[in-house]
Amino acid sequence: MRIGIDIGGTKILVGVVDETGTIIHKVKILTDAKNSYVCVRDDIVNTVDSVLKECELHKKDIERIGIASAGQIDKKTHNIVFSPNLGWHNVPLKQDFEKIFGIETFIENDVNAATYGEWKFGLNSAPDDVVGIFVGTGIGGGLIINRKLYRGFTNVGGELGHITVNPYGYKCNCGNHGCLEAYCGGSYIVGRVQEKIKSGYRGRIWDIIGGNVDILHTGHIEEAYLSGDEFCVYAWREVIEYMGAAMASIVNLINPEVIILGGGVVYGTRYFVDDIRDVMEKRAMPASIRGLKIEKAKLSEDAAIMGAVFTEAESARARGRGFRGSRGRAQGEKAGKR
Repeated sequence: MRIGIDIGGTKILVGVVDETGTIIHKVKILTDAKNSYVCVRDDIVNTVDSVLKECELHKKDIERIGIASAGQIDKKTHNIVFSPNLGWHNVPLKQDFEKIFGIETFIENDVNAATYGEWKFGLNSAPDDVVGIFVGTGIGGGLIINRKLYRGFTNVGGELGHITVNPYGYKCNCGNHGCLEAYCGGSYIVGRVQEKIKSGYRGRIWDIIGGNVDILHTGHIEEAYLSGDEFCVYAWREVIEYMGAAMASIVNLINPEVIILGGGVVYGTRYFVDDIRDVMEKRAMPASIRGLKIEKAKLSEDAAIMGAVFTEAESARARGRGFRGSRGRAQGEKAGKR
């Protein structure tokens, strides 16, 4: 058995996952990004203890713990260098968990983990080359190249949301101007339309949200676009064009067999995937999209949990690397006997 954990800015998921990738039991708790690292860490530890008790499992029954967290992960220490959702800087979550539980623990970027989870368990086959693009509040990316998760030289590869699509464009929260995320991330899209409404604009969008800008989401904006709302036609068309153009660049560069699309903007709209596919196909080189499949992510919030517990497990097995915890035997040796 393995423990998978997905740490977000508002919620944390803890699940028990078996060797086949089946989630046996899962618990969701709320978290407050304003709390300190130690406070959040202790909440996760207590939740893991509760889950083990509920499943009638002991620490010795757990082979490894996989944690998916937004942010950049240090290649050598596996410290979370920076997690914007939680405001963490260089926190030693891996080391802390291994000291507390005596179980090998691995930290993975959340979108890398979700991409790997979808690739391994969500697709009907496991193609060699896959791109995961998750369009939610922001935009995250994950790359599977030659059937291996690609992390890059310093472990921070795959930041597809921070591809510059317009060097003179919108300001991104990362500090750059013109990032794909600044054009197509859900919070940025909603923010621009909210600002327009607050300045006095009254179009079809006003009727759709009943005059309440606080409930606005991208599904409303797409609905107003389809209804011919003047500003939403401009705003949503901009999203479609930039997202499709970015995907064309990605397929020209990587030539994947499958693109997995997930996240709240994908799930919360009707035609977004079809619309951006049309733009991509017009802009990409024909050979780059020949045979390309675009799939919606199927595992929802489970993808990161499932990916986190298997990414490093398989890498460790391939390297023959073990971890000697409090149980006194190398976890890698145990895995290698299967």
